[in-house]
Amino acid sequence: MKNRKNFLKSATSALGFGMMLSSPKLVLAAKAIAVKEKDHPVGPTRSGITWRRNIFCQFDHDSLKAAIEKCAIETDCTIFYGDNGDPDIHACPAFVMVVDRHAVGLDLWKEYVEYSDINGDDIPCFIVDNISYLPLPKKKYVYQFDINNETSISTIIKTITEMKTEMDRRLPALFKNI
Repeated sequence: MKNRKNFLKSATSALGFGMMLSSPKLVLAAKAIAVKEKDHPVGPTRSGITWRRNIFCQFDHDSLKAAIEKCAIETDCTIFYGDNGDPDIHACPAFVMVVDRHAVGLDLWKEYVEYSDINGDDIPCFIVDNISYLPLPKKKYVYQFDINNETSISTIIKTITEMKTEMDRRLPALFKNI
Protein backbone atom coordinates (compact mmCIF):
# COMPACT_ATOMS: atom_id res chain seq x y z
CA MET A 1 0.00 0.00 0.00
CA LYS A 2 2.87 2.35 0.84
CA ASN A 3 4.43 1.76 -2.58
CA ARG A 4 1.16 2.65 -4.25
CA LYS A 5 0.91 5.93 -2.28
CA ASN A 6 4.49 6.80 -3.15
CA PHE A 7 3.86 6.02 -6.77
CA LEU A 8 0.73 8.22 -6.87
CA LYS A 9 2.53 11.07 -5.09
CA SER A 10 5.48 10.97 -7.47
CA ALA A 11 3.23 10.68 -10.52
CA THR A 12 1.10 13.62 -9.38
CA SER A 13 4.19 15.68 -8.61
CA ALA A 14 5.72 14.90 -11.99
CA LEU A 15 2.48 15.75 -13.75
CA GLY A 16 2.10 19.04 -11.86
CA PHE A 17 5.74 19.94 -12.45
CA GLY A 18 5.39 19.17 -16.15
CA MET A 19 2.32 21.37 -16.40
CA MET A 20 4.09 24.24 -14.65
CA LEU A 21 6.97 24.01 -17.08
CA SER A 22 4.75 23.97 -20.13
CA SER A 23 2.47 26.82 -19.05
CA PRO A 24 5.10 29.57 -19.63
CA LYS A 25 5.60 28.14 -23.11
CA LEU A 26 1.86 28.34 -23.72
CA VAL A 27 1.81 31.96 -22.54
CA LEU A 28 4.71 32.82 -24.85
CA ALA A 29 2.97 31.13 -27.76
CA ALA A 30 -0.24 33.03 -27.07
CA LYS A 31 1.71 36.31 -26.92
CA ALA A 32 3.42 35.50 -30.22
CA ILE A 33 0.05 34.86 -31.86
CA ALA A 34 -1.31 38.14 -30.51
CA VAL A 35 1.71 40.03 -31.89
CA LYS A 36 1.21 38.47 -35.33
CA GLU A 37 -2.46 39.43 -35.27
CA LYS A 38 -1.50 43.07 -34.54
CA ASP A 39 0.95 43.07 -37.46
CA HIS A 40 -1.68 41.84 -39.89
CA PRO A 41 -4.85 43.91 -40.05
CA VAL A 42 -8.10 42.03 -40.07
CA GLY A 43 -9.65 41.89 -43.50
CA PRO A 44 -10.05 39.64 -46.48
CA THR A 45 -7.06 37.62 -47.61
CA ARG A 46 -6.43 35.40 -50.59
CA SER A 47 -5.32 32.51 -48.41
CA GLY A 48 -8.84 31.25 -47.85
CA ILE A 49 -9.67 31.09 -51.54
CA THR A 50 -6.57 29.57 -53.12
CA TRP A 51 -8.67 26.99 -54.91
CA ARG A 52 -10.24 29.85 -56.92
CA ARG A 53 -6.83 30.65 -58.42
CA ASN A 54 -5.22 27.23 -58.69
CA ILE A 55 -4.99 25.01 -61.76
CA PHE A 56 -3.96 21.44 -61.00
CA CYS A 57 -1.83 19.85 -63.73
CA GLN A 58 -0.33 16.41 -64.02
CA PHE A 59 0.76 15.52 -67.53
CA ASP A 60 3.85 15.32 -69.74
CA HIS A 61 3.21 17.57 -72.74
CA ASP A 62 5.41 20.60 -73.40
CA SER A 63 3.03 22.54 -75.68
CA LEU A 64 0.13 22.15 -73.27
CA LYS A 65 2.35 23.14 -70.35
CA ALA A 66 3.49 26.32 -72.11
CA ALA A 67 -0.09 27.25 -73.04
CA ILE A 68 -1.40 26.70 -69.50
CA GLU A 69 1.47 28.71 -68.02
CA LYS A 70 0.66 31.62 -70.35
CA CYS A 71 -3.03 31.31 -69.48
CA ALA A 72 -2.22 31.32 -65.76
CA ILE A 73 -0.32 34.60 -66.10
CA GLU A 74 -3.14 36.20 -68.10
CA THR A 75 -5.86 35.07 -65.66
CA ASP A 76 -3.92 35.67 -62.42
CA CYS A 77 -3.82 31.97 -61.59
CA THR A 78 -1.25 29.69 -60.08
CA ILE A 79 -0.40 26.20 -61.27
CA PHE A 80 0.21 23.21 -59.06
CA TYR A 81 2.07 20.42 -60.83
CA GLY A 82 1.44 16.98 -59.40
CA ASP A 83 4.35 14.57 -59.16
CA ASN A 84 4.19 11.20 -60.87
CA GLY A 85 3.08 8.56 -58.42
CA ASP A 86 2.34 11.00 -55.56
CA PRO A 87 -1.26 11.44 -54.37
CA ASP A 88 -1.22 15.18 -55.15
CA ILE A 89 -4.44 14.80 -57.11
CA HIS A 90 -6.22 14.24 -53.77
CA ALA A 91 -4.57 17.08 -51.88
CA CYS A 92 -4.43 20.09 -54.16
CA PRO A 93 -7.36 22.54 -54.09
CA ALA A 94 -8.08 23.85 -57.59
CA PHE A 95 -10.91 25.12 -59.75
CA VAL A 96 -9.88 22.94 -62.68
CA MET A 97 -7.68 19.91 -63.27
CA VAL A 98 -5.75 18.89 -66.38
CA VAL A 99 -4.48 15.33 -66.11
CA ASP A 100 -2.95 12.52 -68.08
CA ARG A 101 -3.88 9.37 -66.20
CA HIS A 102 -0.58 7.75 -67.20
CA ALA A 103 1.20 10.51 -65.24
CA VAL A 104 -1.22 10.25 -62.30
CA GLY A 105 -0.92 6.48 -62.18
CA LEU A 106 -3.70 4.11 -63.14
CA ASP A 107 -4.29 2.73 -59.64
CA LEU A 108 -4.22 6.20 -58.11
CA TRP A 109 -6.72 7.37 -60.74
CA LYS A 110 -9.13 4.57 -59.83
CA GLU A 111 -8.78 5.50 -56.17
CA TYR A 112 -9.37 9.16 -57.04
CA VAL A 113 -12.57 8.35 -58.96
CA GLU A 114 -13.91 6.30 -56.05
CA TYR A 115 -13.07 9.08 -53.58
CA SER A 116 -14.55 11.72 -55.87
CA ASP A 117 -17.84 9.86 -56.25
CA ILE A 118 -18.19 9.22 -52.52
CA ASN A 119 -17.40 12.80 -51.49
CA GLY A 120 -19.18 14.63 -54.27
CA ASP A 121 -16.05 16.26 -55.66
CA ASP A 122 -17.19 18.38 -58.58
CA ILE A 123 -13.97 20.02 -59.78
CA PRO A 124 -14.02 20.06 -63.59
CA CYS A 125 -11.37 17.78 -65.04
CA PHE A 126 -9.79 17.78 -68.50
CA ILE A 127 -8.26 14.42 -69.34
CA VAL A 128 -5.48 14.53 -71.93
CA ASP A 129 -4.90 10.87 -72.68
CA ASN A 130 -6.50 8.27 -74.94
CA ILE A 131 -7.35 5.69 -72.28
CA SER A 132 -10.92 4.48 -72.67
CA TYR A 133 -11.14 1.61 -70.18
CA LEU A 134 -10.61 3.55 -66.93
CA PRO A 135 -13.60 4.79 -64.95
CA LEU A 136 -14.62 8.45 -64.92
CA PRO A 137 -16.08 10.30 -61.94
CA LYS A 138 -19.88 10.37 -61.99
CA LYS A 139 -20.41 13.64 -60.12
CA LYS A 140 -18.13 16.04 -61.92
CA TYR A 141 -17.61 17.61 -65.31
CA VAL A 142 -15.08 15.50 -67.16
CA TYR A 143 -13.99 16.00 -70.73
CA GLN A 144 -11.45 13.82 -72.48
CA PHE A 145 -9.27 15.42 -75.14
CA ASP A 146 -7.12 13.86 -77.81
CA ILE A 147 -3.98 15.88 -77.15
CA ASN A 148 -2.78 15.15 -80.68
CA ASN A 149 -5.77 17.04 -82.11
CA GLU A 150 -4.61 20.54 -83.04
CA THR A 151 -7.63 22.24 -81.44
CA SER A 152 -7.42 20.48 -78.06
CA ILE A 153 -4.95 22.85 -76.42
CA SER A 154 -6.75 25.99 -77.55
CA THR A 155 -10.09 24.56 -76.36
CA ILE A 156 -8.63 23.74 -72.94
CA ILE A 157 -7.14 27.24 -72.60
CA LYS A 158 -10.32 28.95 -73.77
CA THR A 159 -12.40 26.96 -71.29
CA ILE A 160 -10.05 27.63 -68.35
CA THR A 161 -10.13 31.36 -69.19
CA GLU A 162 -13.95 31.34 -69.38
CA MET A 163 -14.21 29.52 -66.05
CA LYS A 164 -11.85 31.93 -64.28
CA THR A 165 -13.53 35.00 -65.81
CA GLU A 166 -16.96 33.80 -64.69
CA MET A 167 -15.74 33.02 -61.17
CA ASP A 168 -14.17 36.48 -60.92
CA ARG A 169 -17.31 38.15 -62.28
CA ARG A 170 -19.43 36.51 -59.59
CA LEU A 171 -17.03 37.42 -56.77
CA PRO A 172 -18.38 40.18 -54.47
CA ALA A 173 -16.79 43.60 -54.98
CA LEU A 174 -15.27 43.48 -51.49
CA PHE A 175 -12.90 40.70 -52.60
CA LYS A 176 -12.15 41.71 -56.19
CA ASN A 177 -9.14 43.94 -55.58
CA ILE A 178 -7.25 41.65 -53.24
